[in-house]
Amino acid sequence: MNTKQVEELTGMSRQNIRYYERMGLLEPARDDSNAYRDYSEEDVRRLKLIRMLRMLDMPLKDIQDIINEKVSLREAVRHQKEILQTQQKQLNAAIEVCTSIGREKDDRPDVDGYLSRMETMEKNGGLFARFVDDYKQVVHEEQERKFSFYTESPVNTAAAFEKVLRKYAADHGQKFHMLKKGKYPEFVMGTETYTAVQILEKRKDDEKPSVKIVCEKKEPDQRNGQMPAKRRRALRGIHIVATNIRRYGRKSILNLLLSMLTVMILAFYLGNIAGTRRQLEEIPEKFTISGEIWNGCGEMNHGLFISHRVLDDLYESPLFGSIAESAELVGNIAMGDPDSGELDSEEKNGTDPGENDISLTGVNRTECLEGMKDEDIAWGDGVDWESFQKSSDTCLVSEIFAKESGLAIGDTVRFDLARYSQGLAGVTLTREELLPETFRVEGIYKEAAGRDGGNPEVLLPLDAVKGIYEKNDKVYFASALSFELTDPMMLNEAKKALSDAGLKEIIYGSPNSYVGIGVKLTDSVFIRSMESADRSLTLLESFLPFIFLIVAAAGYIIPSLLFQNRREEYAVMRALGTGSRFCSLLLYAEHILPAAAGALAGAAAGMAAGAVDAVDAFLVWGSYLAVYMLGAAAAMWRFGRFSIASVLSHRD
Repeated sequence: MNTKQVEELTGMSRQNIRYYERMGLLEPARDDSNAYRDYSEEDVRRLKLIRMLRMLDMPLKDIQDIINEKVSLREAVRHQKEILQTQQKQLNAAIEVCTSIGREKDDRPDVDGYLSRMETMEKNGGLFARFVDDYKQVVHEEQERKFSFYTESPVNTAAAFEKVLRKYAADHGQKFHMLKKGKYPEFVMGTETYTAVQILEKRKDDEKPSVKIVCEKKEPDQRNGQMPAKRRRALRGIHIVATNIRRYGRKSILNLLLSMLTVMILAFYLGNIAGTRRQLEEIPEKFTISGEIWNGCGEMNHGLFISHRVLDDLYESPLFGSIAESAELVGNIAMGDPDSGELDSEEKNGTDPGENDISLTGVNRTECLEGMKDEDIAWGDGVDWESFQKSSDTCLVSEIFAKESGLAIGDTVRFDLARYSQGLAGVTLTREELLPETFRVEGIYKEAAGRDGGNPEVLLPLDAVKGIYEKNDKVYFASALSFELTDPMMLNEAKKALSDAGLKEIIYGSPNSYVGIGVKLTDSVFIRSMESADRSLTLLESFLPFIFLIVAAAGYIIPSLLFQNRREEYAVMRALGTGSRFCSLLLYAEHILPAAAGALAGAAAGMAAGAVDAVDAFLVWGSYLAVYMLGAAAAMWRFGRFSIASVLSHRD
């Protein structure tokens, strides 16, 4: 049928029909007698299809792909539907603004407000939609960008290469035009420009390698508007990386798992170092180092003579605290009325002095008696430990002594007092009588069996005892002394201060005496704990460089292993015109992304297990990734040092 008949059947103008012919969408037959066009039923059907697709606003390039059977009609229509849906969203937003403006009563609406609103809608919805559309377009282009075929003919020369390409074009009914001959020829097939490269593939079934021809479009399609070159390049890179990660799924998973395990181990290792450091910081807070004054041979820690020099130095030094000091007196209850002056003591009745002495001990803290607490004391009304220490005429008596002597809280009792002073070299004791003193019983305390130093019958405020010494013009000596270090980390300084005060280490087996010149410190457990933690920290930190060296080696070895068997793929991309930097970046990103994801999972696992906190987990992840990236960069640099021609011909 002629052109006029086709116009009537399709509803198209002659100009449109001619245009589609020039585009290669239609090739009508020619009448041999007059060379007029002779359209077939298939030509009419194709023109109707073109008209239908154009009414769907489909670009001519997509229609050409459908006609040439590069893309199925179903796939092209699905792609066009997505484009129309995006346009529909934009139109709906525009309609919404139009409706809002139509409701305005004023003919001068707030233009700035509407512009701001429309810009916000465009940024929030349009930007992402454009990105998705552009990415879909790039994916679609990449699917059509490359094709390959096998040939049985040897391709040893440029002419042979051209012959093979022409044959393929003829077999597929495509026009062919050679642009540049050579090892990597450029040609036009249909309406597209391609670059080709040949690969020798070794098949298991065939001893001879087969020749595979890979062709790739020189320029990308321009659909759906002009996409910026940088965006197209970036989206193409994302697509290639994502495709290769899926294609080499096992290697990607292996990379991810190895990175996750490495970071988990690193997290636990660094967490152990951090934990050991915290332990070193916490040990001084958990341990209390206490000390006691003993005699030189370590046989007595009470009933001693501790000089003023020791007392003054310990009280004045900030290194010592919680000083528990006691001073011992002896005596007996004076019989008779304290106010009459007629008192019959046991001594007056003929009893030897000291035979029935009771112990009176001045104390400044409850710690002076081992294990004693404030609740072990039954106080009189309005009296407590603080008010007791401030008084000079009150006392506490033990339960047994109160029962034996018939004393109760509130009673007044008078004591004939005495003290023991050291004799020659502190080895012997001499009894010295003191003036009698009267005290009021303000409390009764509970004895404790096996208490170190015993249970004195009477407890006095320490300052009251010091007053008794002063009243009798006697030199005061403490009988027992204990203390705590204010800062265990100042242990060495504290030992020096004790030595400067005249105290020495106890020498077991030395002569016994009553002189308080020895000191015992409960520092052995603290020292062992600090030394153990310090050794552990030193050991862990000493291996840290090797750990990072191993991680760096893994960052080099893992990519090197994963890059294996990728040279041909890399060489094909280079031969088809892709730049070396872009190829390397794609391959590099393909291995870094799974490693980064695996490292992140490992850091999260370490944080979930409590090995590291969020900050340390991020530092571990970042450190591993930085080291891995350096190793991968070194592996990538070594990987790219090969001849493309040698790889493609299997001479490498």
